[in-house]
Amino acid sequence: MLRKTQKAAARRTGTAARDKQRPAATERPGSWHLARTETELRLSEFEFRLERLAQAYYRWKAACLAAVCDVPLTGDDVAVLNVVRMGDEPKRLSEIGQLLNRVDVPNLQYATRKLVKAGLIETEGSSSRKETRYRVTDRGHDVTEAYAALRAETLPPMLEALDDWAEKSEAAGSHLELASSLYTQAAQAAIIRRHHP
Repeated sequence: MLRKTQKAAARRTGTAARDKQRPAATERPGSWHLARTETELRLSEFEFRLERLAQAYYRWKAACLAAVCDVPLTGDDVAVLNVVRMGDEPKRLSEIGQLLNRVDVPNLQYATRKLVKAGLIETEGSSSRKETRYRVTDRGHDVTEAYAALRAETLPPMLEALDDWAEKSEAAGSHLELASSLYTQAAQAAIIRRHHP
């Protein structure tokens, strides 16, 4: 028992020493816990824009699909449907997850079950869940074609009306890819810290 207490005290002392080495974040009056420094403020502003973009994007996908199909689907469901259709090649659940950069397997399984039940995709191949592949049905093909047509009628004309859209979108895309890799690295660092305090 004494050894455990000594080890715990040593860990706490080590943590306290590490905390003293870090520069203290100086809070401004009225600031909040995610934006205490200038860098954190800029990061928070970026994240809010990213969050709002993601929510608007997923709402758009759900609305676009609802205009061409009577099946109520979320933006996440639409993403899975379009990825299954991508390249007109059947895909395993693991491949769908990789293409969407998602690791939430239970939610992906729920989405695929929902799409199968709606008659938009179907399974093929092995009875093993790991080896099961998904492909669009004829109905799924028609719905994704109608979705693509409506998307082409609405978004591209709006984007083309913006000044320097092509150049700005390319630069923004590169920055978003970089941000994605940084968030992945940060998540790995958080996991390591959780298991090795």
